[in-house]
Amino acid sequence: MKHTGLLRGCAAIGLSAMLGLPAMAQINEVDEIIVTATKRAESLQDVPVAVTAISGEVLLDAGIGSVQNLEAIAPSVTFTQSSNDQNNSVNIRGVGTSVFSQGVESSVSIVLDEVVLARQGIGFQDLIDVEQVEVLRGPQSTLFGKNASAGVISVTTAAPEQEFGGRLDLNATEDGEYGVAGTVTGGVSDNVATRLTGYYRDFDGHIDNANGGELNGFQNWGLRGKALFTPSANTSIELIADYRDSEQNCCIYTVRDVSGAQGAAVGLAGLIAPVVPGLENADANVGAPVFNNSDQWGLSAKIEHEFDNGFTFTSVTGYRDFDFENNLDVDNLPFDEPRLGFITFNINSGDTRVKTFTQELRLTSPTSDTFDYVVGAFAYQSLIDRDFRRRFEILIPVGGGNTFQINQSGQLAAEADTVNLAVFGSANWHLTEDTTLFGGLRLLNEELTYNAQRDPTNTLVAGDLSFGGVPGTPLNLDDDVSDTALTGEIGLRHSISDNVQGYIRYARGYKGRAVDVTFGAATDVEPIEAEESDAFEAGLKSTILDGRGTLNLALFHTEYSNFQEQATVLTGNNDTGLNAEVLLTNVGTVETTGAELDFLFRPTDHTLIQGGLAYIEADIAEFENADCFFGQTEAEGCLPVTLNDNGTPGDASDDTVVNLQDLSGGRLPNSPRFRVSGLLRQSFPMETSFDAFGQVSARYQSSTLFALNNDPRTEQDGFAIVNLAAGLEDDDGRWTATVFVNNVFDQFYTSNIFGDPLYGGVTSHYVPRDFGRYFGGRLSVNF
Repeated sequence: MKHTGLLRGCAAIGLSAMLGLPAMAQINEVDEIIVTATKRAESLQDVPVAVTAISGEVLLDAGIGSVQNLEAIAPSVTFTQSSNDQNNSVNIRGVGTSVFSQGVESSVSIVLDEVVLARQGIGFQDLIDVEQVEVLRGPQSTLFGKNASAGVISVTTAAPEQEFGGRLDLNATEDGEYGVAGTVTGGVSDNVATRLTGYYRDFDGHIDNANGGELNGFQNWGLRGKALFTPSANTSIELIADYRDSEQNCCIYTVRDVSGAQGAAVGLAGLIAPVVPGLENADANVGAPVFNNSDQWGLSAKIEHEFDNGFTFTSVTGYRDFDFENNLDVDNLPFDEPRLGFITFNINSGDTRVKTFTQELRLTSPTSDTFDYVVGAFAYQSLIDRDFRRRFEILIPVGGGNTFQINQSGQLAAEADTVNLAVFGSANWHLTEDTTLFGGLRLLNEELTYNAQRDPTNTLVAGDLSFGGVPGTPLNLDDDVSDTALTGEIGLRHSISDNVQGYIRYARGYKGRAVDVTFGAATDVEPIEAEESDAFEAGLKSTILDGRGTLNLALFHTEYSNFQEQATVLTGNNDTGLNAEVLLTNVGTVETTGAELDFLFRPTDHTLIQGGLAYIEADIAEFENADCFFGQTEAEGCLPVTLNDNGTPGDASDDTVVNLQDLSGGRLPNSPRFRVSGLLRQSFPMETSFDAFGQVSARYQSSTLFALNNDPRTEQDGFAIVNLAAGLEDDDGRWTATVFVNNVFDQFYTSNIFGDPLYGGVTSHYVPRDFGRYFGGRLSVNF
């Protein structure tokens, strides 16, 4: 393992879960952090929930510009890159959802200004002018409700202020990334304050394409307007409107390893030359368009009124509209015409439209020495339309030097509409001055209506054979399914001393039923079962060293039943025979167990050290009859199993024997056992109007597997990333100038490794933005 000495040093000083901090001149003490994990504004040290709270200043100083980059500063969070934003996955404590179907939600809910986002792809926001991000670890289905069986990422943007002011942020890197963001705020009358934020970010890309240009770059811009009305001392109305446009030449993967290639794939390396496959390959050679574009806008209104008796009524109304289009060059080749034995797969594109309406009503009692509570109701409706197109061509040798060309194509039109209605309540019963019994319940009803149409005669080019599902078989799904569930939590919180809080907690998480409405959906597809989680957690939150530090510990065990995931499933019937399809399915039972530690220490007024680590065992407890990985032997657990034509074990006379494995005891994808990240920031006072500062941040994670079938070829070794920054800052906080170098030791790593979908025995990978060392600078000006 590289940089062992550095890592030991990081562990010794307890480096942080956060990679950046506000300027030292602005830090006089370890400030109290306020979070809203319980739907009340409470101190982080008091809430009986494991929360990572990250301020907007931390995000800016650390260069964290998007939700998917949060894995760099929150040890319990990992991010898996896929073919587009809709298929990417954020995991908390090893659990997330990486699927192609629009008929399934993620186990991790993303919430923007208290508005639940219908799909993770909508939530991959640019983190601009943010007040705070809260990562709530573990099931949060009592108060947050929708698809929060593994956790919540809650983003709160900065509020309008009466005093006029603003900020301008500029950044640039030596490899061609540029960004500008500006904010202005101020009062337009005694009871109306506004805030306007705009930004533009541009990056050509970090994947060199031998066929011309660069890939996996972006051009994003957006606007957000906020208005805060305070018609009386007890009433506030906040209105928010935002728009975001994103154009990305993303997301291409690169060829990693061809040593196990079989059949025609043996010649792949020659066809992609001058690109050389390798474990650190970051080059591609593709000829078809690669794009991942979206635009979205949203409106929300939050009304809050405090009654004379201390009760507070809150209404949060939200509407979001999201349009998305993408295409991927699946064949990874620069050709428009097929080569012998190779598929030309240049059209793999789709359009998605998501419309979401949410309404939440809450009544919060005043804080009491005996009993206080929050009750509410929630309504949610999402309307999702998906059109998808695929086409490939292949040349097949037929003897005598002759070839035969086959062209296949098809189109899919699908809808997945969800209505969720719920009532909920949460209460604190203060048994004594030091001990509180807390708990809550949520009763919900969810209806999923789905429709999918695929006509085998509706090909993209006249004369093509049909492509998708069972060839020649139409897909005509039109049905609905509903479910009612009760979720909740109960726990005990105890003040061991004035500076130490302990808690134990049980929580039931829930994510509704889902349906596979992908291009390859089977004609007889049925909705899969709802995903449920049972979580047990114990924690200590302490303020130490006379207020100069905090130490928070969480121990947890969570079991997920009917875990929703995408896997190769055997399908078929007596007419068509047995087929293998990559479909949405319930993966039996999975478990995640571990410990998390967060540490904050300020030894002097000019030094800050933060530390965070997570040890997580995220394993598959039960998943029999799973597909084998490519080339898996009987000695490695790939055993012959007798199946009926419907794909289930049996002993009928027309059985088929296939090779399957028992994944029970295997690892969940992209869940390293150990992750640690941290920061040391030092300010150097100078006899001028400004000071200097230096910063070193680092993160390390142990090895991980990316494939659900535990293919060892998808294993990534442990690695460490170290970033350095230095700069000058004005004593009054008017400006900060920073230069930085990211990935100082040029440590290559990937954000996903997988068996190539077309080429047997070949593995490919996605390469993240910071796979190599790069330099840059930032300038922030406040006025």
